Amino acid sequence: MSAAQEAAPASDYADGNEIIVTASKRAEKLQDVPAAITAVSSEKIETLGIRDFRDYATLVPGLSQRDNGAPGLGSIILRGLNSGPQQVSNTTAVYIDEVPFTASGFLSAGALLTPSPELAEVERIEVLKGPQGTLYGASNLGGLVRIITKKPDTSAFSGSAGGEISTVAHGEMGFMVRGSVNVPVIKDQLAVTATGYYRRAGGFTDNVVTGSEDVNRSNLYGGRLALRYAPTSDFTIDLSGIYQNIENLGYATQKLVPGTFDPAFGKYAYTSFADLGSEIKYRIVNANVEYRVGIGTFTASGSYARYKSRTETDATATYIPVARAVLGPIADTVFGVPIDTLLPANSNARFLASPNMKKWTGEVRFASDRLGPVEFMVGGFYTNEDNIYYTTVFAHNADGTLRAAPFDQLVKATTTSRYEEIAGFGNLTFYLTDTLDITGGLRYAHNKQVAGTGGPGGITYYLPRTPRTFNFSDNSLSYLATLRWRPAPNVSAYLRAASGYRPGGPQTNPTPPPGAQTFVRPDTVWNYEAGIKGSVLDGALAFDVSAFHIDWKDIQLNSLVNGIILQGNAASATVDGFEMQLTARPSDLLTVSVSAGHTDGKIKAIDPLASSATGARAGDKLPLTPSWTTSLIVDHALPLGDTMTGNVGATLRFQSDMPATYPALDPSRQQKLPDITTVDLRASVTFDERFTAQLRVDNLFDKLGFTNVTIDGASVIRPRTVSLGLSTKF
Repeated sequence: MSAAQEAAPASDYADGNEIIVTASKRAEKLQDVPAAITAVSSEKIETLGIRDFRDYATLVPGLSQRDNGAPGLGSIILRGLNSGPQQVSNTTAVYIDEVPFTASGFLSAGALLTPSPELAEVERIEVLKGPQGTLYGASNLGGLVRIITKKPDTSAFSGSAGGEISTVAHGEMGFMVRGSVNVPVIKDQLAVTATGYYRRAGGFTDNVVTGSEDVNRSNLYGGRLALRYAPTSDFTIDLSGIYQNIENLGYATQKLVPGTFDPAFGKYAYTSFADLGSEIKYRIVNANVEYRVGIGTFTASGSYARYKSRTETDATATYIPVARAVLGPIADTVFGVPIDTLLPANSNARFLASPNMKKWTGEVRFASDRLGPVEFMVGGFYTNEDNIYYTTVFAHNADGTLRAAPFDQLVKATTTSRYEEIAGFGNLTFYLTDTLDITGGLRYAHNKQVAGTGGPGGITYYLPRTPRTFNFSDNSLSYLATLRWRPAPNVSAYLRAASGYRPGGPQTNPTPPPGAQTFVRPDTVWNYEAGIKGSVLDGALAFDVSAFHIDWKDIQLNSLVNGIILQGNAASATVDGFEMQLTARPSDLLTVSVSAGHTDGKIKAIDPLASSATGARAGDKLPLTPSWTTSLIVDHALPLGDTMTGNVGATLRFQSDMPATYPALDPSRQQKLPDITTVDLRASVTFDERFTAQLRVDNLFDKLGFTNVTIDGASVIRPRTVSLGLSTKF
C-alpha cells in the first residue's frame, strides 16, 4: 500500500461503491478480496453516532459478544465460535493498525476484555470473517476485527472539535468532548496529529442494596499522538501512541426472578452488597516503515501494547456456600474456631479479576506487485507477551465492611504466563487469466510458554497454595486456498478454504488425576466458504453475499476428572451460515443499506467428562450467537441552500433469540434470551461544510433487551438515549 493511499480518507480513493481495504495486508478494492469482510467507514461511524463495540457489532452479520455489562468488558464472538462462560482465551482477535492487540497465550485470560478505542480517530473498521491464520496468526478462529486509525496529512493543516450531551431514559445525563489537530511540520514530508477526548456515558441501573442510583455510569478518556514522515513518495515512517482509560462505576444489569425474565426488584435494578465496578488502562506504541522498491513494497512494523484491568463483582452466592462447606469440617481443628466464627453464613464475597498484559510484536514482510502471472507475499513474525492474571476473593461482613486480616482474603491466586512465538508466512497468487486466479497460503508458527500458578501467598479457602511452574511448546500450521473469478469489472466470485488455531498450553494441575491430559492441544478450525460481491447498475446497487461451513475440532473445555475441574480438548462443533450485505443508491440523495446473517452453530460431539463440567450435550447450540441478525440503514440528504445541507436517517436492528448457556449447566437459569428489535432516528444539518449539528434518538421505543445472563442477573442494552452534538472542521 502506498503512503498516499494510506493517508487519504476512503472517500478520496473510492470510485462509486469501491472501498479500499488492507485486510490482505495490501491495498485492494473490497469487492476484489476473496473473503467475507464488512467495512465500517469513518463517515458511517460519525453519521450513526457509533460509540461502542455493540453499536457496530449489531450492524455486522455474524458478529456478537459475551456482554459483561460495561464498556471494555466481554468476549468478542465471530461466526458463533465460542465455547461458553468458561472460555477465557480469545477466539476472535483485535488488531489496531499493525498491532495485534489481543493476547494469544493459553493462560492470558484475554477473552475477558473487549478493546473499545475512541472511534472518532478511526478511518474504518474492517471485520474479517472466518479464520485468518496465514496472515494474522493465532487466536482468530472466527475471524478478527481490524481497527484502522487516521494517519497524519502532510499536505495541509486541519483539525476538528466536537461536543455532545445526552440523556438516558430511566437514568442520567452524559456528555462527550473531543478535539483533533493535524500539523504539517515540513510540507508534504512531515506531519503530526494529536487527538484527545473525554466521554461520560450516563448510568441508568440502580443498586437496591446500597440505594445508589444510576450506578453504571462510565468515564472513557484518552488520546492519540501520530507522526508521519514521508521524505519521498516511496518511503514512509509512521509512529503512533494511544493512551486510554475506561472507568466503569457499575454494571448494566437487571436482577431477574429465577427461571423468568421478570424483574426481581424493578426495571434496571440489581443487587450487590457494594457498588462495584471496573477499570481498564490501555497503552499502545507502534512504529511502521514502508519502502517501495521496483517490484513491490517492503513493510516493517514493531509495537508495544500494554493493558491493566480490574473487575470487581459480587460473588457471595458463588463462594460463601462452597467455602463454608469446605471449611466446616476443619474449622475447629485447623483454625481453632467454629465455622460460624471463621466465616459466618451472612458473609459477603467480592471477586476481583485482574488480567494484565505486556506484549512486544515485530513483523517484516514483502508484498510484490503482479509480476506477469504471479503475485506473492512473504514475511516473518515475532511476539513476546507477559501475562499476569490476579484473582482474589475478599470476604466481607454482613454490613459490607472487609473482614479483619488474615481472614479478609478467602481465595488468592496469581497466574503468570509468558508466551513467545516466531512464525513465517507466505502466499502466492497465480493468474490463470486476468479474470481467474488461485491463491495458496501457508504459515508455520512455533510457540513456547512458561506458566506459573498459585503465586506468592496463594491461598484457597484460607488454606495455603503451593506455587507451581509449567513449561510448554508447540508448532502449528495454517493453510489458505482461494479460487477467484471476476466475470465483470465490478463483480467478483470466490471459493475459500482456510484454517486457524488457538494455542494450547500446559495442564496446570501439579498432580493431575488418572485420565487427565498432561497438556492441552491447540483447537483448530477449517472454514469453507463461497461468495460473490460487486456492484451493478452503474454503482447504484452493491452486494456481498457469502455462505460458509466451519469444522471446529479439539475444543478447549473444562472437564470434570475425578472431582477436579481441568482443561482439556473435549469436543467438536460445526457452524453453518450465510451473510448478506446490500447497499442501494436509487438517487444521489438516498442510501439504503441492508444486512442479514444466519448462524447455526452446534456441538457435534463432546467427552462425557466435559459434558459434566459445562452442561453441554451433543446437539446443543453454541451459546450467545443469535440464529438471525438483520439491520436496515436509511439516510436521505436534504439540500437546504447554497451553504447548507441536511440529512435524516433511521436504523433498524433485529437480533433473534439465542441460547444464554448450555441447557444442562443450570436448569433454573433462563435458557434462551428473547429477540431484540430497536429503532434509531437521526437528523443533522451542516453549514459551510464546516459546522454540523446532529440530533439522535437511539432505541426510540425504549426496548428492554437482554444480551447475557449469569447467576447474578442479565446484562441489558441501553434504554432510549437522546443526544445532541455540535462539531466543526477547520
